[in-house]
Amino acid sequence: MTTIDIARPDGDGDRNVSHRGGAGRTRTGYRLHVILFGALIVISLVPVLLLGAWVERSAMEQEIEAVAEKHLLIASNLSRTLSRYVGDVNEGFGAAIELALTDETSPAMSRFLLSLGFSHVCIVDGGNRITRQLIPDTETIRRVPPSLATMEQLRAIANAAWGKVVITDMIDDAGSPRLFVVQALGGGRIAVGVLGVDYIRSIQQAVMFGERGHSMIVDSKGRVIAHPNAKWQSTAADVTSLPPVARAILGESGVMQFYSPPMGADMITGFASVPGIGWGVMVPQPLAELESRANETQNIAIFVSLAGVLIASLIGWWLAKYFARPIVAIERAAGAVAAGGLDTQVAALPRHTPREVHRLVDSFNTMVTELRQREDGLTFAMREAESANRAKTEFLANMSHELRTPLNGILGFADILRRQMFGPLSARYADYSNEIYTAGTHLLDVINDLLDMAKVESKQLVKQEIEVDLASVVASCVSMTAARARQGRVAVAVSVSADLPYLRADKRMMTQIVLNLLSNAIKFTPEGGSVNIGCALGPDGSCTLRVADTGIGIAPDQLELVMKPFYQVDTRMQRKYEGTGLGLPLVKAMAEAQGGTMELESTVGTGTSVSVRFPAESLIARSVVAA
Repeated sequence: MTTIDIARPDGDGDRNVSHRGGAGRTRTGYRLHVILFGALIVISLVPVLLLGAWVERSAMEQEIEAVAEKHLLIASNLSRTLSRYVGDVNEGFGAAIELALTDETSPAMSRFLLSLGFSHVCIVDGGNRITRQLIPDTETIRRVPPSLATMEQLRAIANAAWGKVVITDMIDDAGSPRLFVVQALGGGRIAVGVLGVDYIRSIQQAVMFGERGHSMIVDSKGRVIAHPNAKWQSTAADVTSLPPVARAILGESGVMQFYSPPMGADMITGFASVPGIGWGVMVPQPLAELESRANETQNIAIFVSLAGVLIASLIGWWLAKYFARPIVAIERAAGAVAAGGLDTQVAALPRHTPREVHRLVDSFNTMVTELRQREDGLTFAMREAESANRAKTEFLANMSHELRTPLNGILGFADILRRQMFGPLSARYADYSNEIYTAGTHLLDVINDLLDMAKVESKQLVKQEIEVDLASVVASCVSMTAARARQGRVAVAVSVSADLPYLRADKRMMTQIVLNLLSNAIKFTPEGGSVNIGCALGPDGSCTLRVADTGIGIAPDQLELVMKPFYQVDTRMQRKYEGTGLGLPLVKAMAEAQGGTMELESTVGTGTSVSVRFPAESLIARSVVAA
């Protein structure tokens, strides 16, 4: 056994080493500890040299990514909060109006509406006269209903969404922008509510960050509902000129950068749309604030990198040599194993070597031992398998030859009886002779298949190429299987052009290919089904023989298995459909022996299609053969 010792001197003073690989190749290169040390130094120095521009850009990109994700999350959360609030307002308003139409108003209802943010709720008739007020006036507070002009506008909105509760956009009511909730009630009546924006603005005011980071809420027309700018808020300013606002009220959400004229700065914002009502939410922040934080990160990164270079320079050399020694030993052992030395082992490591390296060496030595054992086992198993396969092939070939001789005699005498060549037979004996002849013919086919498969497996399948008229072969095979097709009530359709080119192939193999495919198709097609056989030329000049049936089909997970010799899908099929399971494997083997390929497609309950394709170089024009 060869042992590689890591404590052996390895010429550390030499900068380069040379050794021969498994195939006699000479490799040269620097030692591992030199490469490790150089890599540590380069990795430490390169960031310092490039840190000025790189860190600034990277830090800024990271700030933008972090802020973008956070702002989009805040905008989405605000959107969901407002969506829930809008839903509560819709349901609460509708329930209160429905109750008011069937019952007197009550203090509990008034308190409920006030909790939702309503300052005034009433029902008006077709003449805009208030017939019921759901939130009564108090000694200190008098509820202010919408103006007459606003009432007409609200009536049009309510009638346009008949029967539904609608929250309007900001509407100027006598110079004061307000939100309204309306519902058409029938008979010219509408329910009208004045919805306060205190709750919405409290949500907006809760989102303030950095020096000038804030949030903004707009209606579906881009008018401000809540904003830190008091003037914008009090006048419901139209801010659709801001790109994120325009996208939010179109139902989009995302993150973008834009220039804000009121702020006089480039901004980054997350924006989202409030589902169901079309309001927009925007969470902007000046990019200058991000740049400030990025500069701080840059300074810290430069300091840390310089410190890292100093530390790396001090310990790099020692670490490089410390870790290189066992790895070099394993590399040498691996090279020996690659060269065929499966008895190679790495010597025990010093106790102070890292645990992971100990495990690596132990795993390597175990792997080599297992490889040696597996190689011995595989060599023995391969020899046994080759011997068994040779014995099986020889047995099949000998058995097939031994069986064919007496069987041919049986078939000959059965044919004499069947034809009544030496005098008439009774009907019963005639039937018996037919049965003997049919069974013997089937047995002879089985024996021939076994013999051909034995030739395939022993690579003794010899072809005798001639110019084969494929159309004639197909016609002959169809004629030979016609009786069986009629007996099974299976229609056979042929589509072969009379001027099809000749095929350079073995005629016996081609006949067996067509017979096997036709026999299989007829055998597995139920009564009333059909089998189609055709030959066609492809665009690339190739010729494809295709046999398709409407039979029982094959499941997808069985397609590969049916290509194995002696296999049928299940035992019930073996009992119902006689055969050895050699048909398709023989077709594939004989097609490939002549330079062709075979493809199998099948669907359970629909049928099976087998295509045998021969390349263009296998075809010979009829005019050439005739000449």
